[in-house]
Amino acid sequence: MKMRYCFILFLSLVLSSNLLANNFSQKKVIKIEKSVDSFEVIDLNQNVANPNLNQQKALFDSSTLIEKKSQITKDKDIDFAIVLTSRKNFGYFLDGFRVSDKEFSTLFAKNLIQSLKLNWVNSAANGIYQSPKTLSYFSPKDAKLINVSPFLTQEKDKAKMYAKFTDYVVVVNLQDFYVNITNYFITTSKEGVANVNFKIISTSNGKILSAKNAELNLTLKDQDAKQNYQDIVNQMPKMLASVIDNEIKKLKLTIN
Repeated sequence: MKMRYCFILFLSLVLSSNLLANNFSQKKVIKIEKSVDSFEVIDLNQNVANPNLNQQKALFDSSTLIEKKSQITKDKDIDFAIVLTSRKNFGYFLDGFRVSDKEFSTLFAKNLIQSLKLNWVNSAANGIYQSPKTLSYFSPKDAKLINVSPFLTQEKDKAKMYAKFTDYVVVVNLQDFYVNITNYFITTSKEGVANVNFKIISTSNGKILSAKNAELNLTLKDQDAKQNYQDIVNQMPKMLASVIDNEIKKLKLTIN
């Protein structure tokens, strides 16, 4: 009989502790994600990968962005311009440590450009696409342009500023960033999540060749909020660069 009572008492203690743990977890969990660092790419289904691109209407006329000049030449390289935008939601806040959306997105943009394995046009040539017109075509209404000029080659010779033909434009919209905090009965896990949209656009016809949403997940292992921020701005741009580079490889782009 004593054995039976002991067993019942033990079982009740286990069940009550589980109930308390579940109740505690439910109150504290924001979102539970896999602990493995990963990214998810979602096709936007905008019919941009149409086998016959002639059936797709051009979203903008790239010839209007720059005066046609006889000295513009096409070389053997596939040259890219890049436009980056961010929204107010793309800021960092954790354990009392805050980084503004402007500061966070600017550093993110710098590291992304350096991580992408693409041949960039110079700062002046890229500036042609850093315009409200491009912003209105390819970015959310509340998005703001990120100044990427300091991160590109500064061409001092005016004769060479627009000498190379820009074949494609990469548009990256930094949508939002947040930290998932999951409190279990004993431990706490933290994960940074960034939602990003990117598009690959042909300058020859102004059409979108690819449009994707990407969710980047990074497990935060350090207890220091500042160190976690450094890990995010170092690792997430590399993750996104890998996604974009792979997408461009799939497109098998040629010189326009």
